Amino acid sequence: MADGGARVRLRQAVLVASELEPVASTLAGALGLGEPFRDPGVGEFGLHNAVFALGDCFLEVISPTRPDTAGSRYLARRGGDGGYMLIFDIEDLDGARRRAAALGVRVVWQIDLPDISGTHLHPADMRGAIVSLDRSEP
Repeated sequence: MADGGARVRLRQAVLVASELEPVASTLAGALGLGEPFRDPGVGEFGLHNAVFALGDCFLEVISPTRPDTAGSRYLARRGGDGGYMLIFDIEDLDGARRRAAALGVRVVWQIDLPDISGTHLHPADMRGAIVSLDRSEP
């Protein structure tokens, strides 16, 4: 529970890999995962991906499609594949956004649509990974 008893849950963990398919295939085989969803929307960030369902949560593998992306820079800084992002589903997203702003946490991307809202917090302010504060319906 967050401040005031609002619901917060980890909805998605994201891994970054220099090559998508070897990592996605290895995870699928090791964890017995089904066919992944490929989200064309990540192309906006110079990425391609594989999103696997794990119950009501998701495991995503992303990989850069060009060298000038945040994912490419992250791989170079970290020296290889690894954890990249955590996405939390937050009932009181507006309150979480206000708390982050009050703490001086920078926002690197934000969107508000009828069925989902998201706020990506700067990895330097989050000590190394992107944290996304989301609200999804359903």
